Amino acid sequence: MPEINLEKCIRCLKCVNDCPSKAITIQTGEIAATCIHCGHCVAICPEKAVRPDFGEILSLSQHPVTAEGFRNFSAGIRSCRSFQRKEIPEQLLAELVENMKQYPSASNSRTIQITLVRGEKEVNRLNDQTVRVLKKVFGLVGSPFVRVFLNLFAPSLDGEKMKNYRQKFNELASSSDSMVCYHAPAVILFHAKASRTEMNEADAYIWATYTSLYANAMGLGTCFNGFIVNAMSFNKKMGAAFHLPSGHQLYAALLVGYPNVTYSNEVSRKKPEAQSVS
Repeated sequence: MPEINLEKCIRCLKCVNDCPSKAITIQTGEIAATCIHCGHCVAICPEKAVRPDFGEILSLSQHPVTAEGFRNFSAGIRSCRSFQRKEIPEQLLAELVENMKQYPSASNSRTIQITLVRGEKEVNRLNDQTVRVLKKVFGLVGSPFVRVFLNLFAPSLDGEKMKNYRQKFNELASSSDSMVCYHAPAVILFHAKASRTEMNEADAYIWATYTSLYANAMGLGTCFNGFIVNAMSFNKKMGAAFHLPSGHQLYAALLVGYPNVTYSNEVSRKKPEAQSVS
């Protein structure tokens, strides 16, 4: 729980007014159990009188990022599916994980944990296990009985398209020795204990997205990988094989490495449909 040092406090009430859960009683310096640990009170205090749950208080420095600069930066980020055969230095990976403490979460519970799969041997093992699991899944989808079931009870899942997709997947798996991981030197797994109340999936993708942006700013390339997530959801033993804690579910997987290609052009994309309610 954050703590208030009343000797430093000047009673400006900035923390009280900015607290989303109205948990602060400034007269006594008490913070109620309704605190959601968002850290706003620590961030807004001009005297550094509110101590955080963890770590030290650091003053923010002015950043050079402009709206136009971020627009150009984000326009240049593309999914990397061609990586150099070059390991990422230990310090760089440590920085990627360290900076995750800055990222927001949907529920403030911060239950997401990280597993780094590193090195050619382990990444290849992750690739091969993912392919094997998905081949079995596609094999079930391709059976006549399952296709009849889909046509009756899930007509939106086009059985013929699924069959064609399975064929294409198998062809790619046969022609490539790394069709899932693309020889990336590292894969970051975002996982948490399975829960119906926590917002783990949202938190995982928030953290994976911020990590992707930070990695690209470092000169790395990234690729979100749903194949790995789906394979581990179908085969629970896969998580144990890569040392995910018992009862944990994988919510996001991010390939990371040095890109083998450079893109020169911004590609126009269809913007989302938007409406205004006022």
